[in-house]
Amino acid sequence: MNNLVFKKISILSKAEKAAISLSLSPEVNLLTGENDVGKSTLVKSMYHCLGADTPQLNNTTWKKARAIYCANVEISGEEFFIVRDERYFGVFDKNRKLISRHVSIAGENGIAQFINRELKFNIELERQSDSKLGIAGPAFYFLPYYVDQDEGWSSTWTSFTGLRQFSRYRTLMIDYHLGVRPQSYYDARKRELLLKEQLASIETDRVSMQAARDSVQKRKQRIQVDVDPSVFRQEMEQAVDKFNEVYEKQQAVLAKLKDVRNHRNTIDSELEVLRRAIAEMEADYRFAESPDTPEVVGCPTCGTEFTNSFVERFGILDDIDHCHALVDQRLKKRGEVTEKIQEIETSYSRVSAELADFQAILARTKENVTLSEMIASEGMKEMLGSLNEDINTMIQQEQEILDKITANAEGLKIDAKRKKEILEFYHARMKEFLNSLNVSVLTEDDYKTLDKQIKNNALGSDLPRSLLAQYFAFLHTINVFNDSTLCPMIIDSPFQQEQDPTNAKAILDFVLSKRLEDQQMILATISIDEFSDDPVLENVKTHRFEDKLSILKKDQYQAVLNDIGDLHAEALASGDK
Repeated sequence: MNNLVFKKISILSKAEKAAISLSLSPEVNLLTGENDVGKSTLVKSMYHCLGADTPQLNNTTWKKARAIYCANVEISGEEFFIVRDERYFGVFDKNRKLISRHVSIAGENGIAQFINRELKFNIELERQSDSKLGIAGPAFYFLPYYVDQDEGWSSTWTSFTGLRQFSRYRTLMIDYHLGVRPQSYYDARKRELLLKEQLASIETDRVSMQAARDSVQKRKQRIQVDVDPSVFRQEMEQAVDKFNEVYEKQQAVLAKLKDVRNHRNTIDSELEVLRRAIAEMEADYRFAESPDTPEVVGCPTCGTEFTNSFVERFGILDDIDHCHALVDQRLKKRGEVTEKIQEIETSYSRVSAELADFQAILARTKENVTLSEMIASEGMKEMLGSLNEDINTMIQQEQEILDKITANAEGLKIDAKRKKEILEFYHARMKEFLNSLNVSVLTEDDYKTLDKQIKNNALGSDLPRSLLAQYFAFLHTINVFNDSTLCPMIIDSPFQQEQDPTNAKAILDFVLSKRLEDQQMILATISIDEFSDDPVLENVKTHRFEDKLSILKKDQYQAVLNDIGDLHAEALASGDK
């Protein structure tokens, strides 16, 4: 099994002229210290640096530091330096030579393009917003390997932000990581969705074309023409020539008219967005001004905290003024476009008037049949033939896609025998690990399926121990049934809910003894001096933090700046790599 290992993590704040750099053992690392010394910030920053955002990392206090992160990692034996400054990333090789620059996590130039490739992780899931496929970023790969202090002790595999952008992410990722659904399933699922999208598009066009054909067919039935077309040959040729000439002019003007009207519609849409934004910001300002509003406000969507200060309120007012200015600009532009529409509409009317001569020719009759009826009848015959030909082609295309969907369905089948084997192994590990952690309140029904959350019967101090058992049951199942890249197990504050000394020792012994062979572990907790004689701590590298409210150190600033400053500058430099 291939491994990912953190060799060193560095955090630099140019704003505070402070920094920290921590070298890590490839085996077990213990980060200790009292509350508020910054242990959680340090462990949150590790996977965050690799493009997996963690909860509460950008709190109000930490945000002021404007932290720059650098992770020195080894992935399957190859060493990299990865720098992150907000949404900007730079990837360097072991010689600190730039490999690539990235902006944001997802997208064509996101860091996920590099991280996912190195981890051989190529999964696309359905977005909640539009049901279309999107790349699952690094957070979805690191789900089994991180327990966050803020989110990880209420339910498993929820320790990163942005996870709910995809439908059923937890079930699908559990099936992926535990080997129930191989990569081929997700490839087949992607093909199925794309094929169904193509099928729906063709079906829509075919239905529209069939409706048009039926309409033409009904009109043709109302026109009974039995006259020899040769009688009308000269008049028909004259009419067609005149029609083509006028039609070309008319369509050219009409195209311009459509373009300008679309432009005005775009401006109207922009005005609607701006006015809605102004209304929302005015509501935000009224809320901020209210005496009932607290000094620190949490975002109801993502939980990020914002300071309700005069500066923030003035900033809202500035944004409102800016939007009003944009509204004025767009209104002026709309007036100009409206004038242009009027000019083109006048031109369109002039061109349409030229059709009068054409109508005169069509009004001529021979043998009680008008030339217009003759042309209409012949034109409808040709149109019906063309429509039927196109409809038949679409029906053939639909059948070809349906055949592909049927053939692709084989890749969506789950190996029932393998799934049963995985489930039995998982159940056995859960029983074993719950017993090791002194949890006796759960039955097998509480973890009957792989994706079932433990929450009903495990209360108080039993819940974090139950979740810890589930994290490690998943981990050991992955180790047996999925040949994937093994990542560091990072656990923040395992002694939740005031564990008594017996259970605290059971947690420590369990975490250190049940870690996978050759897997790096990073454990952050309060002092464990009472367990100093425990033999499980013999090969543990301990890092002690003592300064309250600041993980960053002034005396480390220059050294860390010298170490990663050039990497940071090159990551932000312009240029395509």
